[in-house]
Amino acid sequence: MGTEQMKGSNYAWAIAIACVAFYAVPLACVGNQAGLFATPVMDQFGWSRTDATLYMSIQPWVAAICTPIAGKLISQYNPRWIMTGAAALFGIASLACAWFTEPWQWNVYGVCYGISAAFWMYIAVPTFINRWFAKSNGTVIGVIGMTASILGAIMSPVVQSWITAYGWETARIINSSIALIVGVVFTAALLRESPEKMGVLPWGYGAAQKDRAESEVAQVTEVKETAGITRAQAMKSPALWLLVIMAGLFVVAAGMMQQFSSYASTGPLGAAVGALGVTVCMVGQVVGKFALGWLCDHTGAKVSGVVASILGAAGIAIVLFSVDNAMMFYVGVFLFGGGFAALNIVPPMTCQQAFGDKDYANIFSIVATGLNIFSGFSALIYAQIYDITGSFAGCFWLIIAFYVITAICSIVIIPMGRRLWAKKN
Repeated sequence: MGTEQMKGSNYAWAIAIACVAFYAVPLACVGNQAGLFATPVMDQFGWSRTDATLYMSIQPWVAAICTPIAGKLISQYNPRWIMTGAAALFGIASLACAWFTEPWQWNVYGVCYGISAAFWMYIAVPTFINRWFAKSNGTVIGVIGMTASILGAIMSPVVQSWITAYGWETARIINSSIALIVGVVFTAALLRESPEKMGVLPWGYGAAQKDRAESEVAQVTEVKETAGITRAQAMKSPALWLLVIMAGLFVVAAGMMQQFSSYASTGPLGAAVGALGVTVCMVGQVVGKFALGWLCDHTGAKVSGVVASILGAAGIAIVLFSVDNAMMFYVGVFLFGGGFAALNIVPPMTCQQAFGDKDYANIFSIVATGLNIFSGFSALIYAQIYDITGSFAGCFWLIIAFYVITAICSIVIIPMGRRLWAKKN
């Protein structure tokens, strides 16, 4: 079995590369660069901003509708070809945008984006990493998230330079082609359903078994294969619905990053400080993804969730009271970035540690549906508060309240889920 275990250990890293291909590359090359294309498209066709960006609102709602179906398909069929198809749909739809001349065509792209994102935005990475890694899965998920953030930061000026030099249509063809080719080729070549289907063991299996026997913490952080409860059982537990709320509040809070430049430019800090603040926030996010993933592995998602909530609340409070102090503003947005890095790490790891791997994809699809629904309200909430009050202060206090709630949820969800687990097994 030693040879087979080594084979499994090695191949788990190929799965991680596949996750980067179908998640990090499309998100970094295309998804996170959406704002760069809005202005040139508006200028060329004379559209309003609503016409040019409506697809951005359509995408999360379509994803919310399709996510439960995506979870079932990933669980019941060969995910190698399902994820390859999802990557192909997104890449082709994005590529086609280069020839669009009507707003409705971009809205169709939003529908295609939503359908494909239902598979790869929230569900796929934690599902496959939890299957293939018996140990350090939180860290691996964090590193994949870091990769998406770093690639996004690199690609933003690159894509802008392509738009400036060649026009938005050519830039769209280039970045969409990268997402399409990398996503389809590496996913089809590397992704496999599970270690069991390949006759191997997950990475770190032996060490995880030993840790579970010796450590009470490891009994929670390193979940046994196929252990846990079903979707139907989880839906009867308040823990699942608290997890949906926690994940939703994380995603709404994360949306504040897009408002930092506006907050600074409308106050004494100025636009230049606001622009740099967004970059500092992204750096905090990169550091936070690795740190929170490591914490999930070594202390559990409960501790990681509380730490993230404290960082997020403290960061936004510092921003609120920074007034005209640029250094305080930078410290605040950095801490806030570390807090909202929890979005792609704490909810999936909490789900696994609360409900197990037995029916993980189907259970987490419920959480991912909630994430998409909450995401659709994020920008609207902040815009309404600002329009009514003429200030971002109300937004900041609301986010602090959100993080208090996420901290409480982080403490109770896993013990509550585990009690149901014990009753059903």
